[in-house]
Amino acid sequence: MSPRAISIFLVAVFLPGLPAFADAGKDKYEKVCASCHGMEGHADTKKGKKMKAADYREVAELKGPDAAEHIKKTVRENKKHKSVTKKVSDEDLATIAQYVQKLAAQK
Repeated sequence: MSPRAISIFLVAVFLPGLPAFADAGKDKYEKVCASCHGMEGHADTKKGKKMKAADYREVAELKGPDAAEHIKKTVRENKKHKSVTKKVSDEDLATIAQYVQKLAAQK
């Protein structure tokens, strides 16, 4: 694992309680993810249904400590995220991962 990947992982795991970090993830999520995955992560938007976007409650990889790495890989490698890839940095993805874990945990 690269030093950058390790630092992103550490940020995602050890800073969950910082409001600014969480707000940054929420803000970025709302700007680049919510149009498909929905505000609550249920993928119940018109665009999300058309693209068969993932409902975060059903993605087991988002419930563990590797969520940041899973999100980074998914956004960078999945063709459906081609338009998003250029809009987010690895740091953005770490903050989004923190926020998405909260969405995934909601029932």
